[in-house]
Amino acid sequence: ILYIAQHAKYPYKTEVLKLLFLMEERMVQQYHIPFLAIPFSVWRLGPVSVDVFEELSDGPVLLDEYISLQYNGTGIKILPKREFNDDEYSDAELNMMETIMNKYGNMTSEQLVNETHKEGSLWQITAKEHGLLEDFNAKRANSSTIIMDLGRQLCPDAREYYEESLAIRQTANQMQI
Repeated sequence: ILYIAQHAKYPYKTEVLKLLFLMEERMVQQYHIPFLAIPFSVWRLGPVSVDVFEELSDGPVLLDEYISLQYNGTGIKILPKREFNDDEYSDAELNMMETIMNKYGNMTSEQLVNETHKEGSLWQITAKEHGLLEDFNAKRANSSTIIMDLGRQLCPDAREYYEESLAIRQTANQMQI
């Protein structure tokens, strides 16, 4: 989030949420491993990590030493409190983050929502499978509890490797709390 806040043209909550998803999705597609290993739910405006959404809505608690929130007429802007430190990231992760930011970092929230909603996207496939599109399009629902399966489009061997890596990363995440 700190990296995105420092590199995005529009570091608002919606943009940060979409860029995080695109980073996670890219790591899974390209390397068959999770980036952050956080779940993303199917919401009307695209994939959302509920924990990150709450952290960026209620004011940073876990991220308080890294970011601050600025509320303005446009939305909630994410401001960095310190410089991003790349010591804990692999070269592949840093390359992926740079690639995503170069491709999507100047997009507005509307453009990023459109990107994650494209025909054939994981969000679109999952929303359609669970009968959410009609309610989302009619604005009868804004969120769901449906978690997106980022490994679903991988071949069987790659999916198995991803699922093993995901389980390890999620266990590590839980141990850090």
